[in-house]
Amino acid sequence: MDSKQLQDIAYLSRLKLDGKELESMLSDFQKIMNYVEKVKELDTSSVSEEDLYPHLKENATRIDAVGDSLSRDAISGVAPQFENGYIVVPRVIET
Repeated sequence: MDSKQLQDIAYLSRLKLDGKELESMLSDFQKIMNYVEKVKELDTSSVSEEDLYPHLKENATRIDAVGDSLSRDAISGVAPQFENGYIVVPRVIET
């Protein structure tokens, strides 16, 4: 990218860049483009089609099934504090 192209982009973006800002931004763009070139050199032969589009995968789900649960007596035996059928926990939110 050269200075003229950057000025055109700045104009389209409605940005007013002075000389220093233009030079700084041009330098930043050059660094980005150099990085992109490095990324292009990476070996991606082991990347499958499936890996390219992870958003198209379906979630692994299971069917909800009713199963055995603990009784209140069993819970009251293991809970540190149990009152009126409920587990008592420390207050977290001040009122």
